[in-house]
Amino acid sequence: MTRAAPYPLSGSPDKLPFTKIAVTVPTEIYAVVERLRRRLGKTRSSVVAQALEAWVRSADLAEADRRYIEGYRRTPEAVDETRAVAAQATSHWQTWAPGEPSRGADSRPAKTGRGARTSPAPPPRARKRSGR
Repeated sequence: MTRAAPYPLSGSPDKLPFTKIAVTVPTEIYAVVERLRRRLGKTRSSVVAQALEAWVRSADLAEADRRYIEGYRRTPEAVDETRAVAAQATSHWQTWAPGEPSRGADSRPAKTGRGARTSPAPPPRARKRSGR
């Protein structure tokens, strides 16, 4: 039940029909929103429209998740199918045993040429304090 975005923020809002609404919000939330939207240079209308769009998307995703779970409850995957998918997805992994270095430990190539360090980095310099 995915719907088209009610307010396509990437599109051209000046060509969309608009509806004016009046809402009541807690004063504390209003104050925070006003400070933040001013700092970001956004209009109150755009902030409310973005919040409503996010709410609609969230509701659509929650509905999609609900239907997905419901489908698997009606027709669960067989254990053999799950094992086969997992085996295929991990077939390229190298084996690892406790005590061995991780696979990522040696994955970065050594630096050579200009900028390569042959000795440990020198200690950082102490900054001089001004005499206040």
